[in-house]
Formats: sequence, structure tokens, C-alpha cells
Amino acid sequence: MIEFLKILHFIAIAGGVGASLSGLIVMRAAKTADPQAAAALRGVAPRLGAMGAHSIILLWITGPLLLWLAYDRGAGLGPMFHAKMASAVALTLVVASMRLTIRRMKAGQSTPLLPLMPKLGIASAVLGPLTVALAVLAFS
Repeated sequence: MIEFLKILHFIAIAGGVGASLSGLIVMRAAKTADPQAAAALRGVAPRLGAMGAHSIILLWITGPLLLWLAYDRGAGLGPMFHAKMASAVALTLVVASMRLTIRRMKAGQSTPLLPLMPKLGIASAVLGPLTVALAVLAFS
């Protein structure tokens, strides 16, 4: 059971970080593409965002289960683990803000965070690998 949870957890990490970094690449390519190609590229970004959001959901399911089953409910995990969790919470808030902005934009509603989307994308691309690095340090 623990091995299965770890596999799911690592797949979710790969999906989340991959979606975040891919989103940056796609949006950067859209800036210099011709209008038709740019529109197609921008259409990929929400799909990558959905993949990242689903990955985070899976991480929030498998992570606590792993803590409970494999790490004595998290007892004895030090400050690096708390830093990793702070980074994970920040990443979750960034991704949730991006998903909400996209949802509101599609519904034709006011999207006050729309001007911040490029910065939020960069934040997610930084926070994802940072969270992974902190996890490696916390569990080493």
C-alpha cells in the first residue's frame, strides 16, 4: 500500500511540475507566434493548468496518507518539512487562484487577477520545484 501511494505521489509531482513548466514554455511561445498559432497555444495553457490542479489534488490526498502510514503521522519531521509544507500551501493557493481566474474568464465574469496571470504562472513554476527540493531535504 505504501509503495502504491508513493508511486501515485511521484506521478502527481511529475504531472504538476511538468504542467507548470510546460505552461511557461507554451505562453512564451505564444508571445512570438503569429495570431492563429498564438491562439492555439493559449488554448493549451488552461489544459495544462487543469493537469497541474489535478496533480495537486492527488498530492493532497496521497501526502497525508503517506505521512500517516509511512512516517508515524509526521512525528519527528523537522523545520525543513514545515518549510516544504509552507511551499506546498503557497503553490496550492497560486494554482487555485489561476484556476478560479480561468473559470471566471470563461464565464464572462470579472477577473481581477487576470493581469497577474503571467506572474502567477512564474510563481507556480518556481514553487513546484522548490517544494520538491524541500521535500527531498525533509525526507533525507
